[in-house]
Amino acid sequence: MKKVYCLYRVSTLGQVDKEDIPMQREACREFAKSKGWVVTEEFFEKGISGYKVSSENREALQIIKKAAIQKQFDILLVFMFDRLGRRDDETPFVVEWFVKNGIKVWSVAEGEQRFEDHVDKLINYIRFWQSSGESLKTSIRTKARMEQLVKEGLYIGGGCPYGYRICKLGRTNKHGFEVHDILIDSDEATVVRKIFDLYINDKMGTYRIAKHLDNNNILNRKGTSWNYTSILNVLKNEVYTGIRKFGEVKSDNIPHLKIIEKETFVLAQIQIEKNKQQPRRTRSKYAPFVLFADVLYCLVCRKKMTVTLNKKARKNKHGIKTTYERMKYICINKSDIERCYGQKNYSANIVDLHLSDVISSFLLSENTNHIESSIKGLNSVADQIKALKIEIDTEKQSLRDLKNEVIEVIRGTSAFGSVLISDLIQKSESRIIELENEASLLKGVEQKQRIQMNMFHEICNQFKADKNKKLNSYTLIEQQEVIRHLVSRVYLGSGYEYKIEWKFGGYIQGKIEIK
Repeated sequence: MKKVYCLYRVSTLGQVDKEDIPMQREACREFAKSKGWVVTEEFFEKGISGYKVSSENREALQIIKKAAIQKQFDILLVFMFDRLGRRDDETPFVVEWFVKNGIKVWSVAEGEQRFEDHVDKLINYIRFWQSSGESLKTSIRTKARMEQLVKEGLYIGGGCPYGYRICKLGRTNKHGFEVHDILIDSDEATVVRKIFDLYINDKMGTYRIAKHLDNNNILNRKGTSWNYTSILNVLKNEVYTGIRKFGEVKSDNIPHLKIIEKETFVLAQIQIEKNKQQPRRTRSKYAPFVLFADVLYCLVCRKKMTVTLNKKARKNKHGIKTTYERMKYICINKSDIERCYGQKNYSANIVDLHLSDVISSFLLSENTNHIESSIKGLNSVADQIKALKIEIDTEKQSLRDLKNEVIEVIRGTSAFGSVLISDLIQKSESRIIELENEASLLKGVEQKQRIQMNMFHEICNQFKADKNKKLNSYTLIEQQEVIRHLVSRVYLGSGYEYKIEWKFGGYIQGKIEIK
Protein backbone atom coordinates (compact mmCIF):
# COMPACT_ATOMS: atom_id res chain seq x y z
CA MET A 1 0.00 0.00 0.00
CA LYS A 2 1.35 3.42 -1.02
CA LYS A 3 2.25 5.83 1.79
CA VAL A 4 1.10 9.40 1.22
CA TYR A 5 2.25 12.73 2.64
CA CYS A 6 -0.27 15.58 2.21
CA LEU A 7 0.58 19.28 2.16
CA TYR A 8 -2.10 21.92 2.76
CA ARG A 9 -1.25 25.63 2.39
CA VAL A 10 -3.07 28.95 2.62
CA SER A 11 -1.48 32.36 2.09
CA THR A 12 -3.29 34.21 4.89
CA LEU A 13 -4.74 33.36 8.27
CA GLY A 14 -8.00 34.78 7.00
CA GLN A 15 -8.23 31.83 4.62
CA VAL A 16 -7.88 29.48 7.61
CA ASP A 17 -11.01 31.02 9.09
CA LYS A 18 -12.83 30.45 5.82
CA GLU A 19 -12.28 26.68 6.00
CA ASP A 20 -9.78 26.55 3.09
CA ILE A 21 -7.48 24.05 4.82
CA PRO A 22 -10.28 21.67 5.95
CA MET A 23 -11.55 21.68 2.35
CA GLN A 24 -8.09 20.77 1.04
CA ARG A 25 -7.66 18.07 3.68
CA GLU A 26 -11.05 16.46 3.04
CA ALA A 27 -10.48 16.43 -0.74
CA CYS A 28 -7.00 14.91 -0.37
CA ARG A 29 -8.16 12.23 2.07
CA GLU A 30 -11.06 11.19 -0.17
CA PHE A 31 -8.79 11.13 -3.23
CA ALA A 32 -6.19 8.96 -1.45
CA LYS A 33 -8.91 6.58 -0.25
CA SER A 34 -10.26 6.21 -3.80
CA LYS A 35 -6.77 5.23 -4.98
CA GLY A 36 -6.23 2.73 -2.15
CA TRP A 37 -3.46 4.83 -0.62
CA VAL A 38 -2.92 5.51 3.09
CA VAL A 39 -2.25 9.02 4.37
CA THR A 40 0.55 8.74 6.93
CA GLU A 41 1.43 12.41 7.48
CA GLU A 42 -0.28 15.76 6.94
CA PHE A 43 1.46 19.13 6.92
CA PHE A 44 -0.25 22.51 7.38
CA GLU A 45 1.20 25.82 6.20
CA LYS A 46 -0.98 28.61 7.54
CA GLY A 47 -0.37 32.18 6.41
CA ILE A 48 2.55 31.18 4.14
CA SER A 49 2.74 32.88 0.73
CA GLY A 50 3.77 30.50 -2.05
CA TYR A 51 4.92 33.49 -4.07
CA LYS A 52 6.82 35.60 -1.53
CA VAL A 53 8.35 32.82 0.61
CA SER A 54 11.13 30.69 -0.87
CA SER A 55 10.94 26.90 -0.44
CA GLU A 56 14.17 27.10 1.60
CA ASN A 57 12.31 29.14 4.22
CA ARG A 58 9.23 26.90 4.37
CA GLU A 59 9.68 24.58 7.33
CA ALA A 60 7.03 22.02 6.31
CA LEU A 61 8.43 21.66 2.79
CA GLN A 62 11.95 21.15 4.12
CA ILE A 63 10.72 18.40 6.50
CA ILE A 64 8.95 16.67 3.60
CA LYS A 65 12.13 16.84 1.47
CA LYS A 66 14.17 15.22 4.26
CA ALA A 67 11.56 12.47 4.57
CA ALA A 68 11.70 11.95 0.79
CA ILE A 69 15.47 11.41 0.93
CA GLN A 70 14.90 8.80 3.68
CA LYS A 71 12.18 7.09 1.57
CA GLN A 72 9.57 7.45 4.31
CA PHE A 73 6.70 7.88 1.84
CA ASP A 74 5.83 7.21 -1.81
CA ILE A 75 3.47 9.99 -2.89
CA LEU A 76 3.24 13.73 -2.17
CA LEU A 77 -0.40 14.77 -2.54
CA VAL A 78 -1.76 18.35 -2.72
CA PHE A 79 -5.17 19.74 -3.60
CA MET A 80 -3.67 21.80 -6.45
CA PHE A 81 -0.06 22.05 -7.56
CA ASP A 82 0.10 25.75 -6.63
CA ARG A 83 -0.07 24.61 -2.96
CA LEU A 84 3.60 23.65 -3.48
CA GLY A 85 4.36 27.24 -4.48
CA ARG A 86 3.76 29.94 -7.07
CA ARG A 87 7.31 30.88 -8.07
CA ASP A 88 8.08 30.18 -11.73
CA ASP A 89 11.84 30.38 -11.02
CA GLU A 90 11.72 27.77 -8.24
CA THR A 91 8.57 25.65 -7.79
CA PRO A 92 8.80 23.66 -11.09
CA PHE A 93 12.22 22.46 -10.00
CA VAL A 94 10.92 21.56 -6.52
CA VAL A 95 8.32 19.27 -8.16
CA GLU A 96 10.96 17.79 -10.46
CA TRP A 97 13.27 17.24 -7.45
CA PHE A 98 10.65 15.05 -5.72
CA VAL A 99 10.07 12.98 -8.86
CA LYS A 100 13.82 12.48 -9.39
CA ASN A 101 14.05 11.26 -5.79
CA GLY A 102 11.44 8.57 -6.41
CA ILE A 103 8.43 10.44 -4.99
CA LYS A 104 5.34 10.71 -7.18
CA VAL A 105 3.66 14.11 -7.04
CA TRP A 106 -0.14 14.18 -7.37
CA SER A 107 -2.79 16.89 -7.33
CA VAL A 108 -6.44 16.13 -6.58
CA ALA A 109 -7.53 18.60 -9.25
CA GLU A 110 -4.79 18.10 -11.87
CA GLY A 111 -3.59 14.50 -11.57
CA GLU A 112 0.00 13.26 -11.53
CA GLN A 113 2.94 15.34 -12.66
CA ARG A 114 5.26 13.19 -14.77
CA PHE A 115 8.60 13.96 -16.38
CA GLU A 116 8.76 11.38 -19.15
CA ASP A 117 9.54 13.80 -21.98
CA HIS A 118 10.14 17.45 -22.76
CA VAL A 119 6.40 18.10 -23.11
CA ASP A 120 5.89 17.08 -19.45
CA LYS A 121 8.64 19.49 -18.37
CA LEU A 122 7.12 22.29 -20.45
CA ILE A 123 3.63 21.71 -18.99
CA ASN A 124 5.14 21.67 -15.48
CA TYR A 125 6.87 25.00 -16.09
CA ILE A 126 3.86 26.65 -17.77
CA ARG A 127 1.63 25.68 -14.83
CA PHE A 128 3.81 27.53 -12.31
CA TRP A 129 4.48 30.38 -14.72
CA GLN A 130 0.72 30.93 -14.78
CA SER A 131 0.52 30.67 -10.96
CA SER A 132 3.33 33.19 -10.63
CA GLY A 133 1.46 35.51 -12.97
CA GLU A 134 -1.71 35.18 -10.91
CA SER A 135 0.22 36.03 -7.73
CA LEU A 136 1.75 39.05 -9.45
CA LYS A 137 -1.71 40.17 -10.58
CA THR A 138 -2.99 39.74 -7.02
CA SER A 139 -0.08 41.85 -5.76
CA ILE A 140 -0.87 44.55 -8.32
CA ARG A 141 -4.57 44.50 -7.41
CA THR A 142 -3.70 44.72 -3.69
CA LYS A 143 -1.35 47.66 -4.30
CA ALA A 144 -3.99 49.42 -6.39
CA ARG A 145 -6.59 48.90 -3.64
CA MET A 146 -4.17 50.21 -0.99
CA GLU A 147 -3.55 53.30 -3.09
CA GLN A 148 -7.29 53.80 -3.51
CA LEU A 149 -7.86 53.55 0.26
CA VAL A 150 -5.07 56.05 0.93
CA LYS A 151 -6.53 58.50 -1.58
CA GLU A 152 -9.76 58.23 0.37
CA GLY A 153 -7.83 59.06 3.53
CA LEU A 154 -8.40 55.68 5.18
CA TYR A 155 -5.99 53.77 7.45
CA ILE A 156 -4.42 50.72 5.75
CA GLY A 157 -2.43 49.30 8.66
CA GLY A 158 1.21 49.56 9.67
CA GLY A 159 2.76 51.73 12.35
CA CYS A 160 0.70 54.58 13.72
CA PRO A 161 2.68 57.86 13.49
CA TYR A 162 3.45 59.73 16.69
CA GLY A 163 0.66 62.26 17.24
CA TYR A 164 -2.13 59.82 16.37
CA ARG A 165 -3.87 56.84 17.93
CA ILE A 166 -5.50 53.77 16.39
CA CYS A 167 -9.21 53.39 17.02
CA LYS A 168 -12.39 51.88 15.57
CA LEU A 169 -15.07 54.18 14.18
CA GLY A 170 -17.52 51.56 12.94
CA ARG A 171 -16.09 51.28 9.40
CA THR A 172 -16.23 47.73 7.98
CA ASN A 173 -14.52 46.02 5.05
CA LYS A 174 -16.22 44.05 2.27
CA HIS A 175 -16.30 40.96 4.51
CA GLY A 176 -18.20 42.79 7.23
CA PHE A 177 -15.29 42.97 9.69
CA GLU A 178 -14.77 46.23 11.58
CA VAL A 179 -11.44 47.80 10.64
CA HIS A 180 -9.16 50.35 12.29
CA ASP A 181 -8.87 54.05 11.69
CA ILE A 182 -6.65 56.74 13.19
CA LEU A 183 -7.45 59.95 15.03
CA ILE A 184 -5.34 62.71 16.52
CA ASP A 185 -3.97 62.00 20.00
CA SER A 186 -4.31 65.38 21.73
CA ASP A 187 -1.33 64.93 24.11
CA GLU A 188 1.08 63.73 21.41
CA ALA A 189 -0.19 66.34 18.95
CA THR A 190 0.77 69.05 21.45
CA VAL A 191 4.35 67.71 21.47
CA VAL A 192 4.43 67.62 17.66
CA ARG A 193 3.38 71.29 17.48
CA LYS A 194 6.00 72.12 20.14
CA ILE A 195 8.74 70.44 18.07
CA PHE A 196 7.86 72.45 14.95
CA ASP A 197 7.63 75.68 17.00
CA LEU A 198 11.07 75.16 18.61
CA TYR A 199 12.63 74.34 15.25
CA ILE A 200 11.12 77.20 13.23
CA ASN A 201 10.58 80.01 15.71
CA ASP A 202 13.22 79.35 18.40
CA LYS A 203 15.79 78.19 15.81
CA MET A 204 16.72 75.13 17.89
CA GLY A 205 18.49 72.24 16.21
CA THR A 206 17.23 68.66 16.50
CA TYR A 207 19.73 67.81 19.25
CA ARG A 208 18.75 70.83 21.34
CA ILE A 209 15.05 70.08 20.88
CA ALA A 210 15.61 66.51 22.11
CA LYS A 211 17.45 67.82 25.19
CA HIS A 212 14.75 70.43 25.79
CA LEU A 213 12.01 67.78 25.77
CA ASP A 214 14.09 65.52 28.01
CA ASN A 215 14.74 68.34 30.50
CA ASN A 216 11.00 69.00 30.63
CA ASN A 217 10.21 65.30 31.23
CA ILE A 218 8.48 64.92 27.87
CA LEU A 219 9.13 61.34 26.78
CA ASN A 220 8.38 59.58 23.51
CA ARG A 221 5.68 56.95 23.05
CA LYS A 222 8.00 54.21 24.35
CA GLY A 223 8.54 56.14 27.57
CA THR A 224 12.19 56.91 26.76
CA SER A 225 14.08 60.09 25.94
CA TRP A 226 13.86 61.66 22.51
CA ASN A 227 16.92 61.71 20.24
CA TYR A 228 17.80 63.99 17.33
CA THR A 229 16.92 61.32 14.73
CA SER A 230 13.36 60.89 15.98
CA ILE A 231 12.95 64.68 16.12
CA LEU A 232 14.08 64.93 12.49
CA ASN A 233 11.65 62.17 11.49
CA VAL A 234 8.79 64.18 13.00
CA LEU A 235 9.88 67.33 11.18
CA LYS A 236 10.02 65.52 7.82
CA ASN A 237 6.69 63.67 8.12
CA GLU A 238 4.05 65.26 5.90
CA VAL A 239 1.27 63.28 7.61
CA TYR A 240 0.97 66.06 10.21
CA THR A 241 -0.50 68.37 7.56
CA GLY A 242 -3.44 65.95 7.22
CA ILE A 243 -2.14 64.03 4.20
CA ARG A 244 -1.96 60.22 4.09
CA LYS A 245 0.74 58.54 1.95
CA PHE A 246 1.37 55.10 0.42
CA GLY A 247 4.51 55.03 -1.70
CA GLU A 248 4.18 57.92 -4.13
CA VAL A 249 0.41 58.15 -3.70
CA LYS A 250 -1.01 60.90 -1.49
CA SER A 251 -4.50 61.69 -0.26
CA ASP A 252 -6.12 65.09 -0.37
CA ASN A 253 -6.01 67.14 2.80
CA ILE A 254 -8.00 65.47 5.60
CA PRO A 255 -9.08 68.18 8.08
CA HIS A 256 -9.64 65.89 11.09
CA LEU A 257 -6.05 64.55 10.80
CA LYS A 258 -4.34 67.95 10.50
CA ILE A 259 -1.98 68.77 13.39
CA ILE A 260 0.05 71.57 11.76
CA GLU A 261 -0.55 73.93 8.85
CA LYS A 262 0.96 73.21 5.44
CA GLU A 263 2.91 76.50 5.61
CA THR A 264 4.54 75.40 8.89
CA PHE A 265 5.66 72.13 7.34
CA VAL A 266 7.12 73.92 4.30
CA LEU A 267 9.09 76.33 6.53
CA ALA A 268 10.52 73.34 8.42
CA GLN A 269 11.65 71.68 5.17
CA ILE A 270 13.35 74.91 4.03
CA GLN A 271 15.19 75.08 7.36
CA ILE A 272 16.25 71.41 7.09
CA GLU A 273 17.73 72.01 3.62
CA LYS A 274 19.46 75.18 4.81
CA ASN A 275 21.03 73.29 7.72
CA LYS A 276 22.31 70.62 5.34
CA GLN A 277 24.25 73.23 3.41
CA GLN A 278 25.99 74.63 6.48
CA PRO A 279 29.65 73.57 6.70
CA ARG A 280 30.24 70.90 9.32
CA ARG A 281 33.01 71.14 11.89
CA THR A 282 35.99 69.32 10.45
CA ARG A 283 38.89 67.56 12.11
CA SER A 284 41.37 70.00 13.59
CA LYS A 285 44.31 70.76 11.31
CA TYR A 286 46.59 70.19 14.33
CA ALA A 287 45.29 66.63 14.95
CA PRO A 288 48.11 64.90 12.97
CA PHE A 289 50.70 66.38 15.37
CA VAL A 290 49.38 64.84 18.61
CA LEU A 291 48.68 61.29 19.79
CA PHE A 292 45.11 61.20 21.05
CA ALA A 293 43.19 63.70 18.89
CA ASP A 294 40.86 61.09 17.39
CA VAL A 295 39.98 59.28 20.63
CA LEU A 296 39.94 62.02 23.27
CA TYR A 297 36.73 62.90 25.17
CA CYS A 298 35.84 65.10 28.13
CA LEU A 299 35.32 63.07 31.31
CA VAL A 300 32.66 65.53 32.52
CA CYS A 301 30.35 66.12 29.54
CA ARG A 302 31.50 63.05 27.51
CA LYS A 303 31.80 65.18 24.34
CA LYS A 304 34.71 64.81 21.95
CA MET A 305 37.60 67.21 22.49
CA THR A 306 39.64 68.97 19.83
CA VAL A 307 43.20 70.24 19.39
CA THR A 308 44.37 73.83 19.07
CA LEU A 309 47.65 75.72 18.90
CA ASN A 310 48.31 78.22 21.66
CA LYS A 311 50.92 80.98 21.28
CA LYS A 312 52.54 82.56 24.33
CA ALA A 313 55.23 85.20 24.91
CA ARG A 314 57.64 85.51 27.82
CA LYS A 315 60.34 87.98 28.82
CA ASN A 316 63.53 86.81 30.43
CA LYS A 317 65.41 88.73 33.13
CA HIS A 318 67.14 90.76 30.44
CA GLY A 319 63.80 91.90 29.03
CA ILE A 320 64.15 89.86 25.88
CA LYS A 321 60.76 88.65 24.63
CA THR A 322 60.48 85.03 23.53
CA THR A 323 57.45 83.63 21.69
CA TYR A 324 56.67 79.94 21.85
CA GLU A 325 53.85 77.64 20.79
CA ARG A 326 52.19 74.71 22.48
CA MET A 327 49.46 72.27 21.52
CA LYS A 328 46.41 71.96 23.76
CA TYR A 329 43.51 69.54 24.01
CA ILE A 330 40.37 71.55 24.70
CA CYS A 331 36.71 70.87 25.51
CA ILE A 332 34.64 73.19 23.34
CA ASN A 333 31.23 72.30 24.77
CA LYS A 334 29.51 75.62 25.47
CA SER A 335 25.94 74.45 24.89
CA ASP A 336 23.35 76.41 26.83
CA ILE A 337 21.36 73.18 27.11
CA GLU A 338 24.09 71.04 28.65
CA ARG A 339 27.10 73.25 29.39
CA CYS A 340 30.34 71.58 30.50
CA TYR A 341 31.76 72.86 33.78
CA GLY A 342 34.86 70.69 33.74
CA GLN A 343 38.44 71.70 32.96
CA LYS A 344 38.57 73.34 29.54
CA ASN A 345 42.11 72.74 28.32
CA TYR A 346 45.05 70.37 28.83
CA SER A 347 48.65 70.47 27.65
CA ALA A 348 48.93 68.03 24.75
CA ASN A 349 52.62 67.54 25.53
CA ILE A 350 51.89 66.45 29.15
CA VAL A 351 48.98 64.21 28.15
CA ASP A 352 50.83 62.52 25.27
CA LEU A 353 54.02 61.95 27.24
CA HIS A 354 52.39 60.52 30.39
CA LEU A 355 49.69 58.45 28.71
CA SER A 356 52.14 56.93 26.23
CA ASP A 357 54.15 55.78 29.30
CA VAL A 358 50.95 54.33 30.82
CA ILE A 359 50.22 52.42 27.61
CA SER A 360 53.84 51.23 27.35
CA SER A 361 53.74 49.87 30.92
CA PHE A 362 50.44 48.17 30.15
CA LEU A 363 51.83 46.46 27.03
CA LEU A 364 55.00 45.32 28.78
CA SER A 365 53.26 44.22 31.97
CA GLU A 366 53.48 40.57 32.97
CA ASN A 367 50.22 40.98 34.86
CA THR A 368 47.50 39.09 32.98
CA ASN A 369 44.54 40.63 34.81
CA HIS A 370 43.68 42.86 31.86
CA ILE A 371 43.75 39.85 29.51
CA GLU A 372 41.59 37.79 31.84
CA SER A 373 39.06 40.59 32.17
CA SER A 374 38.93 40.87 28.38
CA ILE A 375 38.35 37.15 28.03
CA LYS A 376 35.57 37.43 30.61
CA GLY A 377 34.05 40.13 28.41
CA LEU A 378 34.20 37.84 25.39
CA ASN A 379 32.71 34.97 27.39
CA SER A 380 29.94 37.29 28.55
CA VAL A 381 29.00 38.07 24.94
CA ALA A 382 29.14 34.36 24.06
CA ASP A 383 26.85 33.59 27.02
CA GLN A 384 24.41 36.24 25.84
CA ILE A 385 24.39 34.69 22.35
CA LYS A 386 23.71 31.23 23.83
CA ALA A 387 20.89 32.61 25.99
CA LEU A 388 19.36 34.31 22.95
CA LYS A 389 19.56 31.08 20.95
CA ILE A 390 17.65 29.25 23.70
CA GLU A 391 15.07 32.05 23.78
CA ILE A 392 14.73 31.94 19.97
CA ASP A 393 14.25 28.15 19.98
CA THR A 394 11.65 28.47 22.77
CA GLU A 395 9.81 31.21 20.88
CA LYS A 396 9.86 29.16 17.66
CA GLN A 397 8.37 26.20 19.48
CA SER A 398 5.72 28.51 20.92
CA LEU A 399 5.00 29.76 17.39
CA ARG A 400 4.62 26.20 16.11
CA ASP A 401 2.22 25.45 18.96
CA LEU A 402 0.19 28.56 18.15
CA LYS A 403 0.00 27.63 14.48
CA ASN A 404 -1.11 24.11 15.39
CA GLU A 405 -3.80 25.68 17.59
CA VAL A 406 -5.32 27.36 14.51
CA ILE A 407 -6.94 24.10 13.44
CA GLU A 408 -8.52 23.77 16.90
CA VAL A 409 -9.86 27.31 16.50
CA ILE A 410 -11.51 26.25 13.25
CA ARG A 411 -13.04 23.19 14.93
CA GLY A 412 -14.30 25.35 17.78
CA THR A 413 -12.44 23.31 20.40
CA SER A 414 -9.86 25.97 21.28
CA ALA A 415 -9.96 28.47 24.11
CA PHE A 416 -8.60 31.05 21.65
CA GLY A 417 -10.61 33.07 19.16
CA SER A 418 -9.47 33.57 15.56
CA VAL A 419 -8.56 37.24 16.11
CA LEU A 420 -6.62 36.46 19.31
CA ILE A 421 -4.68 33.55 17.80
CA SER A 422 -3.80 35.67 14.75
CA ASP A 423 -2.57 38.47 17.02
CA LEU A 424 -0.50 36.05 19.14
CA ILE A 425 1.10 34.53 16.02
CA GLN A 426 2.03 37.96 14.66
CA LYS A 427 3.55 38.98 18.00
CA SER A 428 5.51 35.72 18.20
CA GLU A 429 6.86 36.13 14.65
CA SER A 430 7.86 39.73 15.42
CA ARG A 431 9.59 38.62 18.63
CA ILE A 432 11.58 35.95 16.75
CA ILE A 433 12.78 38.54 14.20
CA GLU A 434 13.72 40.90 17.04
CA LEU A 435 15.68 38.19 18.89
CA GLU A 436 17.45 37.01 15.73
CA ASN A 437 18.51 40.58 14.91
CA GLU A 438 19.83 41.00 18.46
CA ALA A 439 21.77 37.72 18.19
CA SER A 440 23.23 38.80 14.84
CA LEU A 441 24.43 42.10 16.34
CA LEU A 442 26.02 40.30 19.29
CA LYS A 443 27.84 37.90 16.94
CA GLY A 444 29.27 40.94 15.17
CA VAL A 445 30.40 42.37 18.52
CA GLU A 446 31.99 39.05 19.49
CA GLN A 447 33.85 38.78 16.20
CA LYS A 448 35.08 42.38 16.45
CA GLN A 449 36.29 41.84 20.03
CA ARG A 450 38.21 38.71 19.03
CA ILE A 451 39.93 40.60 16.21
CA GLN A 452 40.86 43.37 18.67
CA MET A 453 42.16 40.82 21.20
CA ASN A 454 44.36 39.21 18.54
CA MET A 455 45.68 42.63 17.55
CA PHE A 456 46.42 43.41 21.22
CA HIS A 457 48.41 40.17 21.66
CA GLU A 458 50.35 40.85 18.46
CA ILE A 459 51.34 44.37 19.58
CA CYS A 460 52.22 43.10 23.09
CA ASN A 461 54.54 40.50 21.58
CA GLN A 462 56.22 43.14 19.43
CA PHE A 463 56.86 45.33 22.49
CA LYS A 464 58.12 42.45 24.63
CA ALA A 465 60.55 41.48 21.87
CA ASP A 466 62.30 44.82 22.45
CA LYS A 467 61.89 45.67 26.15
CA ASN A 468 64.20 48.64 26.02
CA LYS A 469 61.77 50.56 23.89
CA LYS A 470 58.79 52.57 25.05
CA LEU A 471 55.93 53.81 22.94
CA ASN A 472 57.32 57.34 22.73
CA SER A 473 60.62 56.03 21.29
CA TYR A 474 58.79 55.20 18.04
CA THR A 475 57.88 57.76 15.39
CA LEU A 476 54.69 59.76 15.92
CA ILE A 477 52.96 57.96 13.04
CA GLU A 478 53.90 54.54 14.51
CA GLN A 479 52.58 55.60 17.93
CA GLN A 480 49.32 56.83 16.37
CA GLU A 481 48.95 53.48 14.60
CA VAL A 482 49.34 51.53 17.87
CA ILE A 483 46.74 53.75 19.57
CA ARG A 484 44.36 53.39 16.62
CA HIS A 485 44.44 49.60 17.00
CA LEU A 486 44.26 49.42 20.80
CA VAL A 487 42.41 52.41 22.22
CA SER A 488 38.68 52.95 21.93
CA ARG A 489 38.48 56.19 23.91
CA VAL A 490 40.51 58.31 26.31
CA TYR A 491 38.61 60.47 28.80
CA LEU A 492 40.27 63.49 30.43
CA GLY A 493 38.93 65.24 33.52
CA SER A 494 39.85 67.96 36.00
CA GLY A 495 43.37 67.72 37.42
CA TYR A 496 44.43 65.48 34.51
CA GLU A 497 42.35 62.53 35.66
CA TYR A 498 42.20 59.96 32.86
CA LYS A 499 40.40 56.80 31.81
CA ILE A 500 41.63 54.70 28.88
CA GLU A 501 39.09 52.32 27.33
CA TRP A 502 40.49 49.46 25.23
CA LYS A 503 38.95 48.27 21.99
CA PHE A 504 39.13 44.67 23.15
CA GLY A 505 37.23 45.49 26.36
CA GLY A 506 38.12 46.78 29.82
CA TYR A 507 39.84 49.98 30.85
CA ILE A 508 42.52 51.51 33.09
CA GLN A 509 42.26 54.79 34.93
CA GLY A 510 44.40 57.09 37.06
CA LYS A 511 45.68 60.63 37.38
CA ILE A 512 48.66 62.36 35.80
CA GLU A 513 50.85 63.89 38.51
CA ILE A 514 52.00 67.33 37.37
CA LYS A 515 55.34 68.28 38.95
